Amino acid sequence: MNRRQSSGRRIALCGVLLAIFGLLPTCAPPFRAPVSLRLPPESPRGEAEAMDLVIRATVLADEEAQLELFRANLIVAGLLPLYLEMVNRGDTAIELHRARIEVWDERGERLAVRTPRQALRRLFEYYEVTAYRIAARQELERAFADTAFVFTRALAPGETRRGMLFLALAGERGPRQPPERLTLTVAALRRTGSSETFALTLRIARQ
Repeated sequence: MNRRQSSGRRIALCGVLLAIFGLLPTCAPPFRAPVSLRLPPESPRGEAEAMDLVIRATVLADEEAQLELFRANLIVAGLLPLYLEMVNRGDTAIELHRARIEVWDERGERLAVRTPRQALRRLFEYYEVTAYRIAARQELERAFADTAFVFTRALAPGETRRGMLFLALAGERGPRQPPERLTLTVAALRRTGSSETFALTLRIARQ
């Protein structure tokens, strides 16, 4: 039995027990959102700065770290978690609600950004979790949303904001190696009160 089958059966069994016994305390939800983040020091990362905005990105490619944080291997499910940080060093806010994210790997394949709900749905599908308590899933969806980077409000002067991006890997799901290098562009940024937009591009690789 391979790792996916074993994990899928354990998660499915957990879901069945939750569905049958309701509040059974011994069976935790199949996945979880990170409570605290541990970024292995060898994680691929990159940084760029322009217009008094600093953007840092770290790819959480380590399998053990993913299992520790999410109770799942996201990469085999076709997902790549990326930890994003933005620092506004200027004296005016930066509007993010129209920001456009583009990510490409070293082979020229584009990685699409998925919402936390879409990412969680992909995990449920890949690990074949079909029985679970609706309330537990809704709670998990809220927890995943809480971990995501927030683009809906402006980045205030002096503010540092952090959060996850979930990227959909190109190709078939299953065992694979994560990309060695990524190019991340954050475009359509602008300072509050200005009509001029700007963009930052990061080269993300192992240091």
